[in-house]
Amino acid sequence: MEGRKECWYSIVRYSANDLAGEVINVGVLLHLIADKVDTKFLLLEEHSPKIKAVCETNADINIYKSFKDTLEYYLTNSVDNIFGEVGEVAIGTPLEEDFLEKLYDHYKGKKLSLTRPTFSLSSNPDILFNRIFETYIGKKYLLTDHKQVSVKKYLRNVFEERKLLDKKVAHDFTITPIKDLDKLIKINIDFGYKNGVWNYMQAIPQLSGPSKNTDWFAKIKFIFENLEKDSKFHLMYRSSEISDKKEFFDVVNYLANLDKKRIFQIDLDDRNKLMELCNIIERDAHNIEELLIS
Repeated sequence: MEGRKECWYSIVRYSANDLAGEVINVGVLLHLIADKVDTKFLLLEEHSPKIKAVCETNADINIYKSFKDTLEYYLTNSVDNIFGEVGEVAIGTPLEEDFLEKLYDHYKGKKLSLTRPTFSLSSNPDILFNRIFETYIGKKYLLTDHKQVSVKKYLRNVFEERKLLDKKVAHDFTITPIKDLDKLIKINIDFGYKNGVWNYMQAIPQLSGPSKNTDWFAKIKFIFENLEKDSKFHLMYRSSEISDKKEFFDVVNYLANLDKKRIFQIDLDDRNKLMELCNIIERDAHNIEELLIS
């Protein structure tokens, strides 16, 4: 038993339609309180095929997203809090062994809920977490979703820390690049701010395989070619998470070279560059409440 750590884990479950009674597994939480406190978690993004399969409308998807974002925000910000207080919410603290049990009680009977925590011993909690996720959620979701969403989540956390999100920075909104087809073609934008002109920010996923590369490339090129002529576009990524740098930058550099005055690359691992962007937004961006966003 030496070297094995005590772990508790719960499966996050979601019911999109109470009448249908269908419940799906959407995430995993793993809590350790051995040498150091650690809470690992991963929930499916709202655009995951598994979520779309049980959601009939965009409103259903947004409801799931609201539950997911709330739980993720609490887990992220309660890590070092001895009282488990995040804003006005106080469920429990990861510093206590029964943290998952308190989360289980808090979410009992809600659309998003947790299974009662299960105990396990493991010498490698990371491998245990991956195996649990593969078993209950699916291996393909672990392989394709985790790194793809990390850029967006990281940027969201930075904007929240700087108190820019929903104040100066809009997120997860749609635009209609072709006015005559506004009811037929809508594009999802990750983040955006306006300082006289719109600056759109799109997180770049892991580019792997000609099919995925082509789909993403075509989408970004279509957006840029149909945006207002004075708008700007920022391609956001983390160089530390790129597995094939040559393939990645071949695609990204091609897009950036289409118009160097309007398309920009931002490596979020460059802290100085990221803080410079936040300073510009804080100083120059309009308040979101003054803007009309669909």
